[in-house]
Amino acid sequence: MKPSLTPIALAIALLGLNAPAQAQQQASTRETPAPSAKPAPQQGGMAQVEVKGGLQDYDARREDTASKTVITQEEILKYGDTNVFEVLKRAPGVTVIGNSIRMRGLGNGYTQVLVNGERPPPGFSMDTLAPEQIEKIEVIRAATAEHSMQAIAGTVNIVLKKVVAKAQRDLRINTARSDEQKNLFMLGTLADRSGNLSYYLNGMVGRNLNASQTEGTDQFSLPDGRIAQLRDKRGQSSNRNSMAGLQPRLNWKLANDDQLNLSAFMQASRSDNASSGSTVNRVGSFPQPDYVERSGTNESEARFVGGEANWVAKLAGGKLDAKLSASRGRVDNESRSLSATADGATRLRRDNDANSRFNNYGSTGKYSRTVLDGHALATGWEVNRQGTEDANLRTEGLLGTQPALIRERFSPEVTKLAAYVQDEWNITKEWSIYQGVRWEGIRTDSAGTGLRTTRSRNHVLSPVAQTLYKFPDKSGRQLRMALTRTFKAPSTNQLSARRYESDLNTRFNPDNSGNPNLRPELANGIDLTYEHFWAPGAVFSVSASRRNIKDYIRSRLTEDARGYWLVQPVNDGDAQVRTLDVELKFPLKAVLKDGPPFDFRASVNRNWSKVESVPGPDNRLDQQVPLTAVLGADYREDKYSAGASFSYRAGGSVRVSEQQFGWLQQRRELEAYLLYKVRTGVQLRLAVSNALGEDNLSQSRYQDLSGTSQTWTRSPGSPRLQANLELKF
Repeated sequence: MKPSLTPIALAIALLGLNAPAQAQQQASTRETPAPSAKPAPQQGGMAQVEVKGGLQDYDARREDTASKTVITQEEILKYGDTNVFEVLKRAPGVTVIGNSIRMRGLGNGYTQVLVNGERPPPGFSMDTLAPEQIEKIEVIRAATAEHSMQAIAGTVNIVLKKVVAKAQRDLRINTARSDEQKNLFMLGTLADRSGNLSYYLNGMVGRNLNASQTEGTDQFSLPDGRIAQLRDKRGQSSNRNSMAGLQPRLNWKLANDDQLNLSAFMQASRSDNASSGSTVNRVGSFPQPDYVERSGTNESEARFVGGEANWVAKLAGGKLDAKLSASRGRVDNESRSLSATADGATRLRRDNDANSRFNNYGSTGKYSRTVLDGHALATGWEVNRQGTEDANLRTEGLLGTQPALIRERFSPEVTKLAAYVQDEWNITKEWSIYQGVRWEGIRTDSAGTGLRTTRSRNHVLSPVAQTLYKFPDKSGRQLRMALTRTFKAPSTNQLSARRYESDLNTRFNPDNSGNPNLRPELANGIDLTYEHFWAPGAVFSVSASRRNIKDYIRSRLTEDARGYWLVQPVNDGDAQVRTLDVELKFPLKAVLKDGPPFDFRASVNRNWSKVESVPGPDNRLDQQVPLTAVLGADYREDKYSAGASFSYRAGGSVRVSEQQFGWLQQRRELEAYLLYKVRTGVQLRLAVSNALGEDNLSQSRYQDLSGTSQTWTRSPGSPRLQANLELKF
């Protein structure tokens, strides 16, 4: 069905009068958290709002009907991290593997990552998003209609700084070193206000030097257990990466408390990589030509620029918050590779010159106001178009022969439309409910060299309901429940028929292709949470959830008609996800009135999942992390602050399909920091991460009637030491 505005208009017409929405979501578009407010009876058709308390009294986690955990700027900067992935490693309910952010142990599109409430446009790099640019991070476990419902596992919303409360001039110099990595970053902020105009400018430059080594083994065993093929692999690589980013913002206060905000984001990076590898055959022979020596280089340049205009105005007794955004990105990549047989008689050259152009245009908006008695109604829209132009020139052939020149073009385009209504209704002082519905339509068009033009249309209507009950007498105890319908849309690459060919096609290095007939995964979910805010700064919570997923998308490994191995996504039945989360956080003074200034935190996340079409055991979804646990403590006094955090991530075997098996590494990470305030405006922060120096391990297996193929790889790890000098002028 082609996305159109007709279902949107129908949904708003049917639900606008009785489909409530969420009051605290208004706070997410404000410049600072809103104080708690109690709607008073209407007078003259207008709702009166009685404000109680100040901004410092507002706790989104405690007050909002829709559950979310907020990581403040103080927590973000605590360990001297240089990117958002390092920050999120310590967030309750979040697991980070490389640059994959996971909730409920799930990534790969199940966890939605937003910047200022929107999906980052193509070409935007999260690596250059410095912690100093972030105002707060919201971890949202149950979906809300205001944000996209593509959040089966949950949403991480990174909110960038917007407001200038006072003049700010600071500089941070960060350096880090391990056996595999050397880093140097400089980050600066300049901000001030004059009358009704304020400005904010944040910039960063960085340089990374990385070197790594890997070793591994490939083995093929016959059904009777005899080893038919066995070989060892060794590889090494080095990488130099430079990056820079700039974020300017202007804010005007207009008449009637209206606002006009203009902001931009500019990024640039360059990367140079060199790699080599060799293989030693120990048992059996391998298909000819058997390339046992490999070398290659890769050079990449990336640029991104984006801008946004935001207008906030009072309108018809409510507030309108509307945005227009546009961005463009470019990536140029040159790779050179050479593969050779043991005697060097046969050498294969494969070069690739590629460039990608990205453009993105969009508009979002939200209108909110108080209606009737205790209702805060909001409705909004999202329109977005993303286009990509890929051009590749491949040069391939044996040295000494005329190489083949292969030109390829690929141009996918994604159009998204969405509309929602939502409301939070304070039924009593202790009980509030939130209801909403969101319609989303996605159309993907793709065309390319040698490909048939394809078009995919999908749309989803997602209702959501949440409720919060606070026990009386200000006990600090409360119960939450959420019912959601979320989805996971196929990515552009998954929908394309484009085939990526490997240089040496094997079970462990197959070709890859998309599938234009994929349908979205749909999930019905329930979340139950008990929270107890038993002292200032102290909380204990227990949460359980379940997701029933329909039309689960998995990657299937098969042999095509030519005998080449191919990985292709397919809709393959149903899946279930269950979670149990426990969190405890408190200052020591909550139990010992005269105790030292320690803060403690602990969290445990247990995850289960089952894919119906894959035989068990271990038929977990998306190589789900089964268990994570985090334990941390911080100590603060006038001159010094220190803290440590220990995290544990369970691993084990994962059955991907009837024939495919993977393995998830068990991992322990210990990190610590020490902050010394040299004098006013000058402080030094020392930190260590991966203090246990654990290596990185991987393993996979493919088993069928012909036998069992297995591969193991290992790359060493080491402790990473870093120092931050923070200056305020």
